Amino acid sequence: MKVINQKNDNLWDEVERSIEEHSPSGYKISCIEAEKVFIYVLKSKGYPTKDINQTLALFSWRLTDKEGLKKALRKTEQIKTTFDYQMTSFEAEDIVESFKQAIKDFSEAKSLSWQRKMVFLWQNYLSLKTSFAKRTIIGFLGFFLIIKLLSSTKVGQSIVVFFVRISNVIYSWFVLLGLVSISLLIMVIVIFAYLERKKTRIKSIDEKRT
Repeated sequence: MKVINQKNDNLWDEVERSIEEHSPSGYKISCIEAEKVFIYVLKSKGYPTKDINQTLALFSWRLTDKEGLKKALRKTEQIKTTFDYQMTSFEAEDIVESFKQAIKDFSEAKSLSWQRKMVFLWQNYLSLKTSFAKRTIIGFLGFFLIIKLLSSTKVGQSIVVFFVRISNVIYSWFVLLGLVSISLLIMVIVIFAYLERKKTRIKSIDEKRT
């Protein structure tokens, strides 16, 4: 099954290989792999995957079988959290087929516009309602509060100076390492380009001789 028009056309191969094993473990793996492919397709189209339920609530109109996909996601989560989960071939085939249809639905849909992506970025990460934004703000304010408290005493000032010196050493090494890495990368690219050009010349000479 060609899931999406990109380099990895064989994303679905692992799902089919696992389900063809006709074993309980193979059935479970096929469901988990099918879910991975579904998440991959959502990401490639620009849909947020942090909260799949929210994404499905907003874009369920794209789905041929919304309830089937919900059931497949619920069952797959049970597989991942239950050690002795018993699964039949019929159940695995239903789950895989639901993911397969959902993948087809979203693969044929247009990618999200940058405006919609910005809205989802705000809702999932930047809005004050999200835990990520709250942790970031608390960490930011807490950091400067610590700096203020340390700077009010001589001992604190010496601690701040100590950490500043450490940061200067660390970042100086980072800069040096970055410059060396870039230099090595440029050398590798130049050598590779030279060898490829030389290989092309040798090939053209051989073709002329023949």
